[in-house]
Amino acid sequence: MSASRLLSEKLSSFEKYNNKELYNFGSGSFSFVITGRLISGTIGFVIIILMLMVTFSSAANSIMVSELGGSKAFTADVVLTELSGPSFSGTLNNEGEFVEFGYLVDDIDWDYSAELKISHIDIQVIWDANGGAGGGRQVTFEVSSENNTVGESQTDGGNGGTITTVWLINQLPETVSDTADSADDFVRSYETPGDWVGGRFTYSSESIGSIALNDSIDYTISLTYFTWNFENIREIVEI
Repeated sequence: MSASRLLSEKLSSFEKYNNKELYNFGSGSFSFVITGRLISGTIGFVIIILMLMVTFSSAANSIMVSELGGSKAFTADVVLTELSGPSFSGTLNNEGEFVEFGYLVDDIDWDYSAELKISHIDIQVIWDANGGAGGGRQVTFEVSSENNTVGESQTDGGNGGTITTVWLINQLPETVSDTADSADDFVRSYETPGDWVGGRFTYSSESIGSIALNDSIDYTISLTYFTWNFENIREIVEI
Protein backbone atom coordinates (compact mmCIF):
# COMPACT_ATOMS: atom_id res chain seq x y z
CA MET A 1 0.00 0.00 0.00
CA SER A 2 1.39 3.37 -1.03
CA ALA A 3 1.89 6.14 1.47
CA SER A 4 -0.57 8.42 -0.35
CA ARG A 5 -3.29 5.80 -0.26
CA LEU A 6 -2.67 5.10 3.42
CA LEU A 7 -2.86 8.82 4.17
CA SER A 8 -6.07 9.11 2.16
CA GLU A 9 -7.68 6.27 4.12
CA LYS A 10 -6.63 7.80 7.45
CA LEU A 11 -8.09 11.15 6.48
CA SER A 12 -11.29 9.49 5.34
CA SER A 13 -11.59 7.65 8.66
CA PHE A 14 -10.93 10.87 10.58
CA GLU A 15 -13.65 12.69 8.60
CA LYS A 16 -16.13 9.90 9.29
CA TYR A 17 -15.28 10.16 13.00
CA ASN A 18 -15.80 13.94 12.93
CA ASN A 19 -19.27 13.53 11.37
CA LYS A 20 -20.32 10.72 13.64
CA GLU A 21 -22.84 11.40 16.42
CA LEU A 22 -21.19 10.08 19.57
CA TYR A 23 -23.70 11.26 22.17
CA ASN A 24 -27.25 12.59 21.94
CA PHE A 25 -28.78 14.30 24.97
CA GLY A 26 -32.46 15.23 25.36
CA SER A 27 -35.20 14.87 22.77
CA GLY A 28 -37.09 16.93 20.24
CA SER A 29 -36.17 20.62 20.04
CA PHE A 30 -34.15 20.36 23.27
CA SER A 31 -31.76 17.70 22.04
CA PHE A 32 -28.00 18.27 22.04
CA VAL A 33 -25.65 16.22 19.89
CA ILE A 34 -21.94 15.72 20.55
CA THR A 35 -20.08 14.81 17.38
CA GLY A 36 -16.58 13.63 16.81
CA ARG A 37 -15.75 17.00 15.30
CA LEU A 38 -16.63 18.75 18.58
CA ILE A 39 -14.38 16.42 20.57
CA SER A 40 -11.51 16.81 18.06
CA GLY A 41 -11.84 20.60 18.17
CA THR A 42 -11.88 20.64 21.97
CA ILE A 43 -8.73 18.49 22.16
CA GLY A 44 -7.00 20.70 19.60
CA PHE A 45 -7.95 23.84 21.53
CA VAL A 46 -6.55 22.40 24.77
CA ILE A 47 -3.28 21.46 23.04
CA ILE A 48 -2.91 24.98 21.63
CA ILE A 49 -3.52 26.52 25.08
CA LEU A 50 -0.89 24.23 26.65
CA MET A 51 1.65 25.13 23.95
CA LEU A 52 1.04 28.86 24.52
CA MET A 53 1.47 28.44 28.29
CA VAL A 54 4.82 26.71 27.81
CA THR A 55 5.96 29.38 25.32
CA PHE A 56 5.06 32.31 27.59
CA SER A 57 6.56 30.57 30.62
CA SER A 58 9.86 30.11 28.80
CA ALA A 59 9.81 33.74 27.67
CA ALA A 60 9.18 34.93 31.23
CA ASN A 61 12.12 32.90 32.54
CA SER A 62 14.33 34.42 29.84
CA ILE A 63 13.43 38.08 30.56
CA MET A 64 16.18 38.36 33.17
CA VAL A 65 18.84 37.23 30.67
CA SER A 66 20.75 40.40 29.79
CA GLU A 67 23.36 40.92 27.13
CA LEU A 68 26.41 40.36 29.32
CA GLY A 69 27.26 37.11 27.61
CA GLY A 70 26.94 34.86 30.66
CA SER A 71 25.84 31.26 30.22
CA LYS A 72 23.42 31.20 33.17
CA ALA A 73 20.91 33.51 34.78
CA PHE A 74 20.92 34.09 38.54
CA THR A 75 18.79 35.90 41.07
CA ALA A 76 19.45 36.73 44.73
CA ASP A 77 18.10 38.62 47.72
CA VAL A 78 19.99 41.75 48.82
CA VAL A 79 20.78 42.20 52.52
CA LEU A 80 22.30 45.39 53.99
CA THR A 81 24.64 45.61 56.97
CA GLU A 82 25.21 48.86 58.91
CA LEU A 83 28.80 49.58 59.96
CA SER A 84 30.34 52.47 61.93
CA GLY A 85 33.11 54.60 60.47
CA PRO A 86 35.24 57.48 61.79
CA SER A 87 33.93 60.15 64.15
CA PHE A 88 35.34 63.31 65.75
CA SER A 89 34.12 66.24 67.84
CA GLY A 90 35.09 69.87 68.39
CA THR A 91 33.96 73.45 68.97
CA LEU A 92 33.58 76.43 66.63
CA ASN A 93 33.76 79.76 68.48
CA ASN A 94 33.21 82.47 65.88
CA GLU A 95 31.15 83.22 62.82
CA GLY A 96 32.90 82.08 59.64
CA GLU A 97 34.99 79.47 61.45
CA PHE A 98 34.93 75.98 59.89
CA VAL A 99 36.42 72.52 60.10
CA GLU A 100 37.30 70.27 57.17
CA PHE A 101 37.48 66.48 57.21
CA GLY A 102 38.00 63.42 55.04
CA TYR A 103 39.71 63.68 51.67
CA LEU A 104 40.01 67.49 52.03
CA VAL A 105 42.62 66.97 54.76
CA ASP A 106 44.01 63.66 53.42
CA ASP A 107 42.43 61.66 56.23
CA ILE A 108 42.50 58.06 54.95
CA ASP A 109 40.08 56.93 57.66
CA TRP A 110 37.38 58.39 55.42
CA ASP A 111 38.64 56.57 52.31
CA TYR A 112 36.33 53.75 51.24
CA SER A 113 37.36 53.60 47.60
CA ALA A 114 38.76 50.08 48.06
CA GLU A 115 35.45 48.75 49.40
CA LEU A 116 33.52 47.01 46.62
CA LYS A 117 30.19 46.26 48.29
CA ILE A 118 29.02 49.61 49.66
CA SER A 119 25.39 50.57 49.12
CA HIS A 120 25.58 54.11 50.54
CA ILE A 121 27.32 56.23 53.16
CA ASP A 122 25.67 58.46 55.76
CA ILE A 123 27.73 61.50 56.82
CA GLN A 124 26.19 63.24 59.82
CA VAL A 125 26.84 66.25 62.02
CA ILE A 126 25.17 66.78 65.40
CA TRP A 127 25.62 70.31 66.72
CA ASP A 128 24.62 72.20 69.88
CA ALA A 129 24.69 75.91 70.74
CA ASN A 130 26.53 77.14 73.82
CA GLY A 131 25.90 80.25 75.90
CA GLY A 132 22.82 82.42 76.26
CA ALA A 133 22.95 84.42 73.08
CA GLY A 134 19.69 82.97 71.73
CA GLY A 135 18.83 80.65 68.91
CA GLY A 136 19.77 82.70 65.90
CA ARG A 137 22.87 80.73 65.05
CA GLN A 138 23.22 79.09 61.60
CA VAL A 139 25.52 76.37 60.32
CA THR A 140 26.35 74.94 56.89
CA PHE A 141 27.29 71.31 56.25
CA GLU A 142 28.99 70.53 52.94
CA VAL A 143 29.75 66.96 51.87
CA SER A 144 31.68 65.91 48.75
CA SER A 145 34.15 63.28 47.61
CA GLU A 146 37.35 62.86 45.66
CA ASN A 147 35.24 61.79 42.65
CA ASN A 148 32.56 64.45 43.10
CA THR A 149 34.05 67.65 44.49
CA VAL A 150 30.84 69.65 43.95
CA GLY A 151 28.92 67.54 46.44
CA GLU A 152 25.90 68.63 48.46
CA SER A 153 25.29 71.47 50.93
CA GLN A 154 22.70 71.81 53.71
CA THR A 155 22.04 74.54 56.27
CA ASP A 156 20.47 74.50 59.73
CA GLY A 157 19.69 77.08 62.40
CA GLY A 158 18.51 77.56 65.95
CA ASN A 159 20.03 76.12 69.13
CA GLY A 160 21.23 72.87 67.59
CA GLY A 161 20.21 69.98 65.40
CA THR A 162 21.27 67.10 63.18
CA ILE A 163 22.17 67.18 59.50
CA THR A 164 22.61 63.95 57.54
CA THR A 165 23.83 63.57 53.96
CA VAL A 166 23.27 60.24 52.20
CA TRP A 167 26.11 59.55 49.76
CA LEU A 168 25.02 56.91 47.22
CA ILE A 169 27.55 54.40 45.92
CA ASN A 170 25.68 51.35 44.59
CA GLN A 171 22.17 51.18 46.00
CA LEU A 172 20.55 47.91 44.93
CA PRO A 173 16.89 46.80 45.00
CA GLU A 174 15.70 44.06 47.35
CA THR A 175 16.18 41.44 44.62
CA VAL A 176 18.69 41.41 41.75
CA SER A 177 18.91 39.25 38.62
CA ASP A 178 21.51 39.00 35.88
CA THR A 179 23.59 36.58 33.81
CA ALA A 180 27.00 35.16 34.61
CA ASP A 181 29.06 32.03 34.10
CA SER A 182 28.93 31.19 37.82
CA ALA A 183 27.46 32.37 41.11
CA ASP A 184 30.77 34.02 42.06
CA ASP A 185 30.88 35.89 38.76
CA PHE A 186 27.28 36.98 39.35
CA VAL A 187 28.26 38.56 42.69
CA ARG A 188 31.40 40.17 41.25
CA SER A 189 29.38 41.78 38.45
CA TYR A 190 27.72 44.04 41.04
CA GLU A 191 30.88 45.09 42.84
CA THR A 192 31.65 48.81 42.54
CA PRO A 193 34.52 50.82 44.06
CA GLY A 194 33.48 53.06 46.94
CA ASP A 195 34.59 56.67 47.44
CA TRP A 196 36.83 58.88 49.54
CA VAL A 197 34.38 61.25 51.17
CA GLY A 198 34.85 64.42 53.17
CA GLY A 199 33.53 67.91 53.58
CA ARG A 200 33.33 71.10 55.62
CA PHE A 201 31.24 72.19 58.59
CA THR A 202 30.93 75.98 58.91
CA TYR A 203 29.64 78.25 61.67
CA SER A 204 27.97 80.51 59.11
CA SER A 205 26.06 83.00 61.27
CA GLU A 206 26.06 84.11 64.92
CA SER A 207 22.98 85.14 66.89
CA ILE A 208 22.15 88.78 67.68
CA GLY A 209 23.42 88.64 71.28
CA SER A 210 26.78 87.07 70.46
CA ILE A 211 28.75 90.31 71.02
CA ALA A 212 28.21 90.21 74.76
CA LEU A 213 27.72 86.45 75.34
CA ASN A 214 29.46 83.21 74.47
CA ASP A 215 28.00 82.04 71.17
CA SER A 216 30.10 78.97 70.33
CA ILE A 217 28.77 75.68 68.99
CA ASP A 218 29.85 72.11 69.71
CA TYR A 219 29.74 69.48 66.96
CA THR A 220 30.26 65.78 66.34
CA ILE A 221 30.79 64.59 62.76
CA SER A 222 30.50 60.88 62.04
CA LEU A 223 30.28 58.40 59.18
CA THR A 224 28.14 55.27 58.89
CA TYR A 225 28.31 53.03 55.85
CA PHE A 226 26.05 50.25 54.60
CA THR A 227 27.38 47.21 52.76
CA TRP A 228 25.33 44.83 50.63
CA ASN A 229 25.51 41.08 50.40
CA PHE A 230 23.63 38.45 48.41
CA GLU A 231 21.63 35.69 50.07
CA ASN A 232 19.72 32.78 48.56
CA ILE A 233 21.52 32.93 45.22
CA ARG A 234 19.66 30.72 42.78
CA GLU A 235 19.88 29.90 39.10
CA ILE A 236 16.88 30.90 36.98
CA VAL A 237 17.57 29.23 33.66
CA GLU A 238 20.53 27.94 31.67
CA ILE A 239 20.90 29.42 28.22
